[in-house]
Amino acid sequence: MPQPRVNGAQTLDELRRQHRLLDAEIDHAETGPGQASPQIKELKRRRLELRDQIVRLEQDATRQA
Repeated sequence: MPQPRVNGAQTLDELRRQHRLLDAEIDHAETGPGQASPQIKELKRRRLELRDQIVRLEQDATRQA
């Protein structure tokens, strides 16, 4: 289900927050016992997708300014 549209700053802040949470989750998974490689790989993929979304929104904001 698509997320409701909010202003760009709120969206950017939320994406950055999610990115930070994934960073922490990845750090924890990498240092924890039984490092689940497939789990870490999926977390990193999601983090990269978030980073791509953040960059696109930042570029859009720069073009509109």
